[in-house]
Amino acid sequence: MSELRPQPFAVLLARALAEYEVQGSIFDLPKRSFWHAREGLDLSVMLPSGRAATPLGPAAGPHTQLAQNLAIAWLAGSRVLELKTVQIQDRIEVAKPSIAAVPLGTNVEWSQELRLEESAEQYTAGWFLIHALRAHAIAGAAGDGETRFEASVGYDLAGVRSAPVARFLDAMTDAAPLLARMRGALPPGLRAAADVEVPARMVRGVTLSTMHGCPADEIERIVEHLLERHRLDVNVKLNPTLFGYDETDALLRGALGYEELRVDRAAFDGDLQWDEALAMFERLGRTAARHGLTVGAKLINTLAVRNLSRVLEGETIYLSGTALHPLAIRLAHRVVEATGGRVPISFSAGVDAENFADAVACGLRPVTVSSDLLKPTGYRRLPRFLKALEAEMERTGSHTLDEFILARAGKAPGAAGPVPAGADAAGGAERLPAAPPPDPARVRAAIEKNLAAYADRVTADERYHAPANRTPPARSGARLALFDCESCNACLLVCPNDAFFSLPIGPLALEAPDLKVVAGAVVVLPARLELRAERQWAYFADFCNDCGNCDTFCPEQGGPYQAKPRFHGSRAGFVADAPRDAFLIEDTGAVTRARFAGIEHVLTRTENGARFGDGAIEVELDAAHRVVSTRVSGAHEGHTLPLARYHAMRLLRDAVLARVNPVSAQFMPALREE
Repeated sequence: MSELRPQPFAVLLARALAEYEVQGSIFDLPKRSFWHAREGLDLSVMLPSGRAATPLGPAAGPHTQLAQNLAIAWLAGSRVLELKTVQIQDRIEVAKPSIAAVPLGTNVEWSQELRLEESAEQYTAGWFLIHALRAHAIAGAAGDGETRFEASVGYDLAGVRSAPVARFLDAMTDAAPLLARMRGALPPGLRAAADVEVPARMVRGVTLSTMHGCPADEIERIVEHLLERHRLDVNVKLNPTLFGYDETDALLRGALGYEELRVDRAAFDGDLQWDEALAMFERLGRTAARHGLTVGAKLINTLAVRNLSRVLEGETIYLSGTALHPLAIRLAHRVVEATGGRVPISFSAGVDAENFADAVACGLRPVTVSSDLLKPTGYRRLPRFLKALEAEMERTGSHTLDEFILARAGKAPGAAGPVPAGADAAGGAERLPAAPPPDPARVRAAIEKNLAAYADRVTADERYHAPANRTPPARSGARLALFDCESCNACLLVCPNDAFFSLPIGPLALEAPDLKVVAGAVVVLPARLELRAERQWAYFADFCNDCGNCDTFCPEQGGPYQAKPRFHGSRAGFVADAPRDAFLIEDTGAVTRARFAGIEHVLTRTENGARFGDGAIEVELDAAHRVVSTRVSGAHEGHTLPLARYHAMRLLRDAVLARVNPVSAQFMPALREE
């Protein structure tokens, strides 16, 4: 299994600034996909932890594990970012591949794949990056409002109470030591860029995830611990099992038509029950109030189902995405109805650009997303969410989210009406004089009305039904190779970790003879290397955890994360990855290593050309790539060294170093300045 090897903050910052200047993108997100607040529309939302400039963000999961993920999501408009769940067991092994985003969203992932200390450093680096980019007005001007990080922890009382998890949460509430260490490690060339104010308090709220079957009293004691020891607002993540087996089965397999899904009754019987949950929230609400804090609900966790498709390994897999949206909305309505709206609800289940405004109108905050970002265009989908919300606000004559909620419920002037006079329909409404905020009681009533109406209609919406969600992406009969493919760019876009990047190599045709040992001498056998495509794709192994999402959408067979050039950032990673084929650039390109079929090849620049070999045959080449001399080491009768491998290594090396990407970032001039 691949092991994530995060890059230091200095490398990420150097790359972000250089990539933006040279290529007009940051971590492969083009600046046309950066979100900018529209004048006259206030998308900010008040959370228990404070105000956030938008109600949107990635849910705790694959998009919030590494620092660059957090920066990309922020650039695309996220202002509430739920950090990936951490736990005391930080050396877990997850079956790979672990994600199959379509036709149904399923996964076998759970908590972080980094050590707790690494997670704390990555979250802090992401926080630092966001504030550095914001200070330089790269995305969003100074008035783009607040950004909130929300932590997520699990899975039992002993783990959450443990010293390592306590240290993690302490680092989230006071990141000053980590921030100071990151500043101190910066080379002189980057210190000015990082000379920005960064709040030491990253987190004021936390989501609690527990295992299926965790007793209600244990959940309650964990929340009490988080309130009392860490002084954090808490969201309790609720499982779909709260609906009960019969109703869940009737909805998924009956009303929505997912007959292929099988859920276990035992999981429902042993999980938190509805009456237990209501009583627990009532008690915890009083406890939180005594501390000046809040306890809310996070809807909804994934649903454990039997693994009948065998796309992923294991007897049980976890359902997410579109199929869960109607269930989660109906559960949200039930919670609001039963509690009078006293329990704040954070929401994530099948959210996309088409239903985001509906979820916001239901008073769900924040509205977070995971499965939709695993589909083609990835993070670039996020601005569509906010643009859809802005369009609905303009359509209803709303300037704030409370006004929008009231308008959707028909409780405010302009509901379903045109953009008001004095507004600019193309560029957004003018900034109007601030109006007094709506009465909170009216807003709560509107939320309940909107949620009831949406819960009634969402189940009938065919886009959530099985026929619309059964067709996997089309596959051709072609099989991926090191070079050339259909150039769809899907692997780059759907990777949550920004591991993939493209390179301008080709088309070209080269003489690339095979060198074969015959009777102790090297003979030259004619061969050619031909590349038909203009661009090639490679990936950074340090950012790849073999989740397999790129393979889900690749139109060819074999998996990009298995077939495409795999670059490491260190000798240690390259060696540990054996026997997989892989590449390593050292000494700013003076030495390049590659492993083909388990054999290490070394390419070294020389004064007059290059030296290349695989331990059996060594060849000297001139600047025009012509063979000057060869040498055989030991008895290797019949051994063949294809010079196509030499050309592959040099072409990839030169293309990688000519652009800003995760591999070349470690060689940025700013990192070498004294």
